[in-house]
Amino acid sequence: MKKNNKGFSLVELIIVIAIMAILAGAIAPALIRYIDKSRKSNDVSSAKTIKTAVETALGNESIYELLATKGSIITFKPGAAITAEGDITQAVTVEAEYDGDINGKTADEVKVTAESEIGTNIGEKVPKLKYKKALKKGDNNSTPEYFEAYISTKGTVYVFVVHSKVAFGGFTEEDSVGVKASNAYQISPYMCDEYQ
Repeated sequence: MKKNNKGFSLVELIIVIAIMAILAGAIAPALIRYIDKSRKSNDVSSAKTIKTAVETALGNESIYELLATKGSIITFKPGAAITAEGDITQAVTVEAEYDGDINGKTADEVKVTAESEIGTNIGEKVPKLKYKKALKKGDNNSTPEYFEAYISTKGTVYVFVVHSKVAFGGFTEEDSVGVKASNAYQISPYMCDEYQ
């Protein structure tokens, strides 16, 4: 009895592999764009969470007075755990200038209260940055490293992804577009062009 074991020829296999390579080459750029877009969307969602946490803390009169009197910056360390005790200052750091006492407390005591309340409002951990590719900012490419919230003297909260730390006060408020900062990409409430 004769067996008929006809398989694929080498030419047929090479043609199938070539077609698969062409399809993969065509699909890969679109897939990479979708992944990047998803990561940016995740960062925008995280920024909204941070903005809400800060705005909720600003409901406390003492915290509002500390953070909004001269403006302030709050730095969030991505992925840092927020606990009930000492680790809050590692995850959330408030930089604010204030002269005198606030409702019978020193500015440092209110600062610790603000860090604790903002950390508690965020939840278990500070959100991580998902989009880590270099972005064009001015004349250099830079990779976002962490979140910062800028509180204006009007009490408006702006959230940025920041690529390098600058001295306190490195931002200016503009009514039409929010805040401009040389070291950061604004993503809430307005999204800068470089991040889109």
